Amino acid sequence: MNPLRELVASGGPVIIAIMTLSVLLYERCFNLLLFLTRTRREIGALVLTANAGVSVVRRKEFELHDAFRQQRLTIGAMITAAPLLGLLGTVMGMIGAFDSLSSRGGQRSMEGLAHGISEVLVATESGLAVAIPAVVLLYFAHRQMEKGIQKLTALEARLTGDA
Repeated sequence: MNPLRELVASGGPVIIAIMTLSVLLYERCFNLLLFLTRTRREIGALVLTANAGVSVVRRKEFELHDAFRQQRLTIGAMITAAPLLGLLGTVMGMIGAFDSLSSRGGQRSMEGLAHGISEVLVATESGLAVAIPAVVLLYFAHRQMEKGIQKLTALEARLTGDA
């Protein structure tokens, strides 16, 4: 059986939503990191260029900060949604597990309970597995943005003679 199908089968229908969210989330994270890398190169070029004006530096600082802020809000919402989807899968799995206990007797109810608990754990794990690395990437992106702002602030101070 296909590993993707196995994951969906073992984690319930919420896994499809978590997988879709993970693709969108990591696409945003990597686009943000690429943007910050390009911007830091542009900042490096500004630092080396003697004819960079204060207005250019301030505009670049505003663009950097604003772009990061907009992406951070969207990425943060997606990071929050991933464990919540996992929690939804947990609740759905528990409902199925308790339903199997109430509707069947003996051995079959234990099999249903075990399947429901397995589904609960896979859904919870999947939500957390999507969110935790994204938090680390967002922190890394924040540090990159801060370093870029620091360089621009230093360049602005040098250009205005405040250094």
